[in-house]
Amino acid sequence: MSLARATLQGDDGTPVGLPVGDDGRVPCSGLRPLRGKRFHLPADDPFVFGGPGPEHAYLRAAAEAWNEHPEYMDFLRPDSPVNALKQAERDLVLHHWWPHIQGGSVLDVGCGVGRFTLPLLQRGYGVTGLDADLDSLRRLAWHAAGTNGSLDLRWSSVHTLPEGPFDLAIAAEVLCYVPDLHQALVALHDALVPGGRLLLSMEARYGWALSADAPQGALDAALSDDGILDTGGERWVRTMDEAQLREALSAAGFAVIEVRPSHWIPDGPLEGVMAESLSLEELVDAEARCAAHPVYGPLHRLWLAAAERPA
Repeated sequence: MSLARATLQGDDGTPVGLPVGDDGRVPCSGLRPLRGKRFHLPADDPFVFGGPGPEHAYLRAAAEAWNEHPEYMDFLRPDSPVNALKQAERDLVLHHWWPHIQGGSVLDVGCGVGRFTLPLLQRGYGVTGLDADLDSLRRLAWHAAGTNGSLDLRWSSVHTLPEGPFDLAIAAEVLCYVPDLHQALVALHDALVPGGRLLLSMEARYGWALSADAPQGALDAALSDDGILDTGGERWVRTMDEAQLREALSAAGFAVIEVRPSHWIPDGPLEGVMAESLSLEELVDAEARCAAHPVYGPLHRLWLAAAERPA
């Protein structure tokens, strides 16, 4: 119960005293005292304090972005320049993931500001959100205040997961930044109930290099055999092909249900030729057309995977 131990920054360390429900989480109706406040959470993993290695590259980049472009980081704010873009991306992923979300307790690893947590809360789920970036967790609590469902927040990383078991784990665009992927997948496997499912998105092997946010000077990474994008401390990302992803999931004990490509049309290799806005139905249709194309098919941006811990 990390969120129940939240303290307001600058006070004497006394917990805010949020109500705790029967599931050990805070009902979102009770989060209002945190709204707009820079509250503090206990750190469950020393990893969150950072370091010089590649495993902390994403965390360093997040801290810098909160200082320089907070309007982009908190993209769930209606006035964010990328609010519509991120909503479209989320709706596209959830279109494929909702059939695998059957109820119960949810662990959202790398939850950020709540892109996937909030739709689950709005449907009444109990969610434990975990992220190594405390500023993101604060925004998530602000956005969740007054919604449905119940929430706990953990200032931690995939290396130190909260006690489960959980019925569902979501790891959206987070494990591609973890150098020890096998250890992370094993930890997620062990955090699930038998029959529990993992919903995962990972950077695909080739499409990233054609996207607008591809870093200059990364030609060697685009052409390399290992699929690692390393820009010397600024960015470290693992990219994978389908066989590698399936093998990684199987090696961690998962039964793979599906692995599907996503061209991530609003923010991927074909974003330059996309219409200014598309409905969800149009996005789904465009994804199917891209996947079937003989040239653009292999150049998708993401893998969307669903896997299960065998019962």
